Amino acid sequence: MTIEEPEKPSKFSHWNPLQPLETHDEALKAAKSGVWICVFLGGSYIIQMLFVYYTGHNTFGDDGDLTNVISNILGIALAAFLAWRIWVAQGFWATLFTAAWFAFELVLKVGAIASGQQKTNVGWIVMFSALAIMTILAVRGSWKLRSERKAAALQP
Repeated sequence: MTIEEPEKPSKFSHWNPLQPLETHDEALKAAKSGVWICVFLGGSYIIQMLFVYYTGHNTFGDDGDLTNVISNILGIALAAFLAWRIWVAQGFWATLFTAAWFAFELVLKVGAIASGQQKTNVGWIVMFSALAIMTILAVRGSWKLRSERKAAALQP
């Protein structure tokens, strides 16, 4: 008689955006990956602020006027707030808003590359691919958690 061992997941299975989220813990881990998207978004605004502080221009070459500074501060604050909401409550709407924000930023970056304003490299492609995978996982995980909460609320 042979005993079959359970199938071990691949070392890279957590990078599969369509992996099954069968347990609560898997959904929780996937939902919390949305925090990394917020860290990236907030970090990009912090980098803009550092460029303005040290050079007087942002990374696009625009003047570091008051509007630029205020928009960067608001972006950092929003990213911090969304990261907190995703970490604490795994809220679907916070995750969905973060995913939409990331998609908007990605479209802007691709547009800037297509128009010749920015250049790309392999690292950029790998980073944005990883962030896109995390975005998909975060939305799927928070949706599953939302569904679990709704199902629990309907139980007598």
